[in-house]
Amino acid sequence: MTSRILVATDGSEVAENAVDLAVELAAKFDVPLTIGHILHFGRPPEELARMAHVEHLVETVRDKSGVDFPNVPDSMIKLFDDSRPGEDSVRIVTLIGDEILKRGADRANELGVRQVSTRSGQGDTADSILDMAEDVGADMIVIGHRGLGRVRRMMMGSIAQKVVQQAECTVVSVR
Repeated sequence: MTSRILVATDGSEVAENAVDLAVELAAKFDVPLTIGHILHFGRPPEELARMAHVEHLVETVRDKSGVDFPNVPDSMIKLFDDSRPGEDSVRIVTLIGDEILKRGADRANELGVRQVSTRSGQGDTADSILDMAEDVGADMIVIGHRGLGRVRRMMMGSIAQKVVQQAECTVVSVR
């Protein structure tokens, strides 16, 4: 029986589907849920582009960070196009991560999960998710799977695939 669930989210639509499933399972089985997010410091903007619904997150983060966004960008690539100073970039990535975690926790609370915690990490995404699962004692990981094509998956690898292959617990991959 599952006793603790970790759901990994980057704020994308597929990750939101994973959060919804994890929340549903945690509420149904009345088990603690940890919502995890891996911060993408120093990652290429193209990798960050897959993250989140930036048009909504940037508006929220702009208010919290004090960083001036004259025109709210429509992608993570455009967010970092201006070559912002390193400190601003770190603050933006951190605040976007905080907002992703907050939204996941709010969703869990509104759907009746009694024990919700959030965690963020950094480094290699798959390795960080696996470390996070071990740290919180998760016996189930729920993760979104974007469904890269065969060639891209071979060249880039798949975070979900690596987690499925290397986890020491049950992994549910959501599309």
